[in-house]
Amino acid sequence: MKSTDSSAYDWQRILEIAAQHRREIILAHIIAIIATLISVPVPLLMPLLVDEVLLHQPATLVNFINTLFPISWQGASLTITVVVIFTIVLRVIAMILGVWQTRQFTIIGKDVVYHIRKDLITRLQRVSMAEYETLGSGQVISHLVTDLDTLDNFIGASISRLLVAVLTIVGTAVILLWMHWQLALFILLLNPVVIYLSTHLGRKVKVLKSKENNAYAVFQQTLSETLEAIQQIRAYNREQHYLNRVIDSANDIKNFSIAYTWKTDAANRLSFNIFLFGFDVFRAVSMLMVFFSNLTIGEMFAVFGYLWFMLGPMQEILNIQYSYHSAKAALQRVNKLFSLHWEPTYPHQINPFK
Repeated sequence: MKSTDSSAYDWQRILEIAAQHRREIILAHIIAIIATLISVPVPLLMPLLVDEVLLHQPATLVNFINTLFPISWQGASLTITVVVIFTIVLRVIAMILGVWQTRQFTIIGKDVVYHIRKDLITRLQRVSMAEYETLGSGQVISHLVTDLDTLDNFIGASISRLLVAVLTIVGTAVILLWMHWQLALFILLLNPVVIYLSTHLGRKVKVLKSKENNAYAVFQQTLSETLEAIQQIRAYNREQHYLNRVIDSANDIKNFSIAYTWKTDAANRLSFNIFLFGFDVFRAVSMLMVFFSNLTIGEMFAVFGYLWFMLGPMQEILNIQYSYHSAKAALQRVNKLFSLHWEPTYPHQINPFK
């Protein structure tokens, strides 16, 4: 009897399970918005002191601080001290909110994976013994542990960082457009190029991750079969042969893991360096804007700060793409269990006791 594929999981079904945590999702989004509003202005505060304090061009920041303190306290030392303390406080609050938001998404991710794992374990009761013996315990364990852990890492950790990263980039874009819209557009137009290149590289990461997980499954299956039949194997003096099979499987894991690790790292580094190349160009253009436009030296330093500030979110988005392709491959492997034949059922139409 063939099982129906309607029970297989796709991203739409995963979202439906996650939607059961509506309260946690809403709270996590609110926290992310507040954390972004707090963290995005931070790189702008210290550079403004260059214009308003060091270059003796007091403006909004200095005037606001002076209204809070007596005249005898006012001066460069007070302004710098207040801004530094305020910056530290904002960073601490943003950090706490970030941890809180990660906790909310972790709860959602763990619950989604629990539902999938519970569903798979329940379905094993109806899987045909022939299918189960062909598949082997190692494959089942690999799907229930390795693949679901890959999916868990994407749903919980990656999605929580994605929301903050996107909001941070949007907030940074707004501030850059406010300071100097021509320079901001030049900076922001390079980002789609980085995303496109990294997406192309991410498709290859999916294949590598699938091969690595398959190698783990074969190793677990071979090791499990060897250990379960160790008494018979020793009785026939064949332990060396079967242990060599396990060693060969372990060697396959080593080779596929090496390929996955260094090629993924190479793809990450390539994407990151593309952004760094643009960063050097942006710095040069910012310096030119000081000469040929109304961009101040303090605002130029602020642009430098926001370029570094954007590196973290950009790298998070790039890493999430690779994590998505790995999770997609893992989900496809997990869904193989839903295509297994069920044990045939024979209705009892005749009472043998009559």
